[in-house]
Order: sequence, then structure tokens, then C-alpha cells
Amino acid sequence: MRFLYLLVIFLFSCSKQSSIPEEIILARVSTGVITIQDFIRRAEYTIRPDYCRQDNYIHKKIILNSLIAEKLTALEYEKYSKDEEDEDLDYYLRGRKEQSMRQVYFAEQFHSKVTVPDQEMQQAYKLAGRTVEVQFFNLPDTNIVNKIKQLDSQNVPLDSIYKVLWGGKTPVKEITWFDREQEEIHNAIFNQNINKGEMLGPIKTEDGTFVLMKIKGWKNKIQITESDNKQFWVDVYDKLVENKAKKAYIYWVQDLMSNKTMNLNPDVFYDYAEKAADYFFSLDSLKRNMLNQVLWEDQEFDIDIFELDDNDINSKDIILDYNGENWTVDKLNNQLKSHPFVFRKRKMKRSEFPEQLRLAIADLIRDIEITKQCYAEGYDQNWSVDLNTQMWHDIYNSKKYLADIKSKNKQIVGQNQWMDHMNPKIDSLQKIYSNQIEINMDAFEKINLTKTDMMVIQRGVPYPILVPSFPIVTSDNRLDYGTMSN
Repeated sequence: MRFLYLLVIFLFSCSKQSSIPEEIILARVSTGVITIQDFIRRAEYTIRPDYCRQDNYIHKKIILNSLIAEKLTALEYEKYSKDEEDEDLDYYLRGRKEQSMRQVYFAEQFHSKVTVPDQEMQQAYKLAGRTVEVQFFNLPDTNIVNKIKQLDSQNVPLDSIYKVLWGGKTPVKEITWFDREQEEIHNAIFNQNINKGEMLGPIKTEDGTFVLMKIKGWKNKIQITESDNKQFWVDVYDKLVENKAKKAYIYWVQDLMSNKTMNLNPDVFYDYAEKAADYFFSLDSLKRNMLNQVLWEDQEFDIDIFELDDNDINSKDIILDYNGENWTVDKLNNQLKSHPFVFRKRKMKRSEFPEQLRLAIADLIRDIEITKQCYAEGYDQNWSVDLNTQMWHDIYNSKKYLADIKSKNKQIVGQNQWMDHMNPKIDSLQKIYSNQIEINMDAFEKINLTKTDMMVIQRGVPYPILVPSFPIVTSDNRLDYGTMSN
């Protein structure tokens, strides 16, 4: 999770300028742009096919050809498509754009402005190599918390207490300094003054329960080489910056949302929640089954946009009041078209669903307010936001183009036959568009890739797929088209 958080910062951190910095451009394809970051993330944060999975020069050229071919097929789709305006796509691209705006805003206004005092850095560095082992109780109220603390003070073993209450042994967990624990829990554990056998807590959690922890002991990881020490220092610094930026952002959001109120209409809301639960729980089951087999096609555009029609509930019914404005079910549905529900708990019982739905609606409204601030400060004109939105648009057009080819050539079976069919088509497009393609070979030569398969997703956002799947359109490794830029 920490890696993904920093990755988002890396992808969207940029200065507020209207044009794309030339030094980050790897290739131009007509009016489209492929940046060096695009190349790296499309290669490393998705699963590449076998024919370009390595980190050698030939495979790098196949990757570049594939990304350029994706742009070319998108151009071809736009040239010949007779499709009418796609309203669903417009909502999707708007949602993608506004998510990027919020992420760029966070990167520029909070993450880039963090400073870490030397003393704080030194103290954190001393504890950051520690892995602490704790026994813990997660308890519903303070009455039982006090009883357990009293028994512990009388030297009654925690395992004995746990066995009487629930059976079995007390849960044990190892926690590192880099783990994403609640701030109060992290600060209690990673404290120079803690002792083995000490009871910590109670600490109230975000879901309203209470945690008691007993320190069993800890071990410290030693950085042996100088390079290990340097990297460890960087990792600790990045984590501190992340924590500080997130904390400042949370305070800012709290201030933004202060004096704003949301009141649910219980009659309509609980009826809505019941029907929504039917949808989401059946959908969750379906997707789990699909994931057990294979990652489904076009997953980038497979977004859970939930909408009840008039057969389920009256769309004119008022489901909530926000700051004195009535929201009908129809108004909520329209907001969901570009900002699908995001649930704080990924796993929940059906009985928990109404409360989690309430929080999801609150988070939707919070994001709407943040987005308004982003528009007010011009982040809709940010070049990295525009690039990200255009990338998703091109992906969609390319997929439509390729889907049309597949529908007309149903005899094609398997990847090898597909490549035999597509390679000549892409070669032809490369010649047609050659004078509109420009490649920065100096930048290309300097790129180093890993060969580790990953599929990177983000949590807590409406559109969790970070980058589109790798385009399987050509296995050609020749760069014999276009012009070379300086």
C-alpha cells in the first residue's frame, strides 16, 4: 500500500505549467504524446506478454512499438468510426479526469510542501528497522477493556483470558515501522520508552472498537552495506513525508467540510440500501469467481456504476438533504456515473451495508467539494491531468478498433494467430502515419526496465486501475518509421 501511495505521487507530481515539458516526452504520435513515465508504468505496472517481458533492448523496442500502435489504432478508430456520442464514455473520462485532478492537487499542495526536521528524521531512523510482536484484543466497549486490564494487572495470562472469552490463543501480530497502521497505534508501538510485557491502550479504532496490545518483544533489522543504509534512509524519509502530507490533507478536508451537513431520508435511504445490497453482494460474488479463472477483458472500463431505475425505486424520491439542497435518487444516480461508490470496508457483512453506504455517500460528497476546489484553482488545465485523460480516451478507442477486427475475424484463435494478423496491419499504419511520429531515441536508450510482473491498483478511489493493460497489438521490434527527435 505504501508503494502504491508513493507511486501515485510519482505519477502525478508536477509543476503547474500549461505545456508538457519537452524533456519528459518519449514519442509524439500525431497530437498524442507518450512520456517516459508512460513507457515505464505501462511496462512495469501491468503484466506484459511473453514476447516482450524481459528487460533487453529488443523487448524494449517491442514495448515502444506496442504503445505507438495503440495510438495509431485509436487514430484509425476516430477517423472511420460512425459511432454517435457515447454518454457513458463522457462520464467515465470526466471521472478519470477529476480523480487525476484531486491526486495532482494533493501532490502539489501537500506532499511537495512537507519538510522533515533533522531531529525527527534521526529518531524515526532509529526505530524504523524494528519489527514488534504484539498480542492484541479488539473489543467492543470500554467495560470489557477495563475488566481485561484489571485481570492483566493481577498477572492473569492473556491467553487464559482469551480462552475463557472466545476460546483459543490470543491473536499475535508482527508490526513493522512501515506498516500502514492507525496513527495512534503506530505511535504507541514505536516508542523508545516501551518495555517488553507492557500493555498499550485502549486505542479507539476508526470503526469504533477498542484495541488493547501487549508487547511480546521486538527485533531490529541491521542495514549491512552502505547502499542499504542510504536506501533505508530514503525509505524512512519518504514514509515521514507521506504521513505528514496525509495528515495535513485530512485537516484541510475537515476544514473544507466544516459547517456542511448531510441528512438522510430514512424511508428512502433504507429502501435504496436494501436494493443496493442485492446488487453489490451478487456483483462481488460474480467478480470473485471471474478472478479465480482469469482477469476479465477490458477490466479498465469494468466499473461498478450502480443505478436503480424506476422499477426499483422512484427516482424522484428525496434520499438526502445536503446543505439545504434536496438530492433525489436521480441526482445521486447522475453523480455516480462519473464517481462510482467507494466503500471504506472491502469486506463487510450485509448487516453492515447501510452504514458503509452512508459513509460512501458522504465520501462522494466530500470528493465533489474537493473537485470544486480543484476546478477553482485551474487543475482542469494541468497538463498531466490532460495527458492522463487522453491516455484513457485513446485506450478506449484502440480497444473499440481491435474489437471490430476480432468480430470480423472469428477464425483467429490464440495470441500467435492474432499477432500474425495484426503485425502487417500495424506495419501498414506505421508507414501511413510515419511523418506524424517522432521518437526521442536518446531518452529511449536510457530507460531501464524490470521484468517483474505486477498489476498495480489503488485503493479508496473510484477508478482503482492505475494504468491500462498492456496493448497486445504487435510483436515487431523494428523502429524503421517516424523521425528521431533531439
